[in-house]
Amino acid sequence: MLAYLRLEILRALRAPAFLGYTIGFPAAFYLLFTTIFNRGAQLGGTSAAAYIMASMALYGTLVTALPGFGARIALERTRGWTRQLALSPLRPGRYLAIKLASASVLTVPAIAAILLLGRLVNGVHLPAGRWLALAGVLWLASQPFVALGIVIGYTFRDEVAQGVSMVCLFVLSILGGLWMPVAQFPDWLAHVARVLPTYRAGELGWAVVGGAHVSGTGFAVLGAWTVGFAVLAAWRFRTAS
Repeated sequence: MLAYLRLEILRALRAPAFLGYTIGFPAAFYLLFTTIFNRGAQLGGTSAAAYIMASMALYGTLVTALPGFGARIALERTRGWTRQLALSPLRPGRYLAIKLASASVLTVPAIAAILLLGRLVNGVHLPAGRWLALAGVLWLASQPFVALGIVIGYTFRDEVAQGVSMVCLFVLSILGGLWMPVAQFPDWLAHVARVLPTYRAGELGWAVVGGAHVSGTGFAVLGAWTVGFAVLAAWRFRTAS
């Protein structure tokens, strides 16, 4: 099991396309947005460079979890790889556990790359403990999207899953306030944003970089989405396996 987990992680890290869209795209967006918004400006009481850094690091985890992870499961199902594994000693439950673990591990480089850019390129200064807290919070906040990736991978096939993943990625990112602060949304759209998991996950990161507290409502909403996606993922895995 550990050998297969290692294979999954190394296979992804050795793929230029995977690294390009899970690290390259979020990094490019981060540099672009800090140029547009002016890295010294203030967004929500936090410097634009730090605020957008948290947003784009979370965006990187979404890219990893949805088109990077969910679409890969769909591709393996379409090509019969999961049927081949069914003939091996590796049981379906362990296969799913390996996929979950590998996706969770692969969100770490996406987070680290954006945080390094924030520190080295945009001069974001945070206490050491806050850097660690930010990385940990963003990693934990990515878990519902990993579960959503499973839902997509076990519901759709191949190219369809890729398209659905991209739609979910952009809808959740844009409406969740990762590309533009929700404070700049119209009131009706801001209400929509506040019920999305991306906004509540981003809220955790923005609170860490700004030294603020997150409301219990935010934790409750994100927790509800996490449980919902996890239950749906378990159901789709059982019915599709």
